[in-house]
Amino acid sequence: MCTAANAISIDEAAEFLATTAPRILMMLKKQELVGSQDEEGAWMIDRSSLQRCNKPNPADIVEKKCGGGCGGCCGH
Repeated sequence: MCTAANAISIDEAAEFLATTAPRILMMLKKQELVGSQDEEGAWMIDRSSLQRCNKPNPADIVEKKCGGGCGGCCGH
């Protein structure tokens, strides 16, 4: 459970880890980060869980395309 003294917003956590807010939500879902929701439903991230987390590699957050091997992702 996050306390107000050690909790930061999703946007702050994303900036700290050099990633995006949706990636932070996924990390919460996978229990890679610790957080809790406030009364309004906004997620707050436990600052200490960020210290244990590695910044994601670009390959972890790149949108996957067709995967057909053509290299151009032309959609065919």
